[in-house]
Amino acid sequence: MIMAYRCGGRRGYSTLVLLAVLSLPCGACVQTAALWANITGGDVIEAQYTLTTGPLLILIDDRDSVVTEPRAIRRMHKTISDALLEYGKNRRVVPFEDCQALQRSAKKYDRLSVREIGEKLGADQVLYIRVDRFTLRAEPGAPLFKGEFVVRVKVLSTERKQDVRLWPRDESGRRVAATTEPISTDGDKSAGDVARELATNAGQAVAKLFYQHRALDK
Repeated sequence: MIMAYRCGGRRGYSTLVLLAVLSLPCGACVQTAALWANITGGDVIEAQYTLTTGPLLILIDDRDSVVTEPRAIRRMHKTISDALLEYGKNRRVVPFEDCQALQRSAKKYDRLSVREIGEKLGADQVLYIRVDRFTLRAEPGAPLFKGEFVVRVKVLSTERKQDVRLWPRDESGRRVAATTEPISTDGDKSAGDVARELATNAGQAVAKLFYQHRALDK
């Protein structure tokens, strides 16, 4: 039997549980490992890259019109921006509306490079996200919503130089995928609800690349 008393908040409670776990016979170790992981949040995962604290453009590129719910793009942008602000990684994200305004007003916008777009919007770096896949159903016409959002992530400089890649060095970028749980299309959730959840999950997965977190953190 494990007995633990709250002492000094979450940290104290975790320490007492750890001591209790260590006192158990080996046969109970597997069961208690899951308990300990849930309490601590799992292993610490370090940031993959440290972003600038200067102006940052989050540019979500859906040039192939893969995203069937346009509001999902805005939701993903907001999720990433809010997470970077919350964890103190960047407080100067270029507003989503500024990027939209440039897209409408700039001549030959489609011919601009990512670096040039970032420069025009006053950014030091661009968090570039290329959409590879976006679907709300496992199969067309299926009676279940099961979202999948796959993107490729890069960080680019806006300096006027030949190679502006900062992270990762792999030219294709870091692959990030997010999903939603299967749910009947006859339920309370609409396609828009699923798209919102999917975009939030994808945004969180991208943001976590840039700050330290626990493996089980949502």
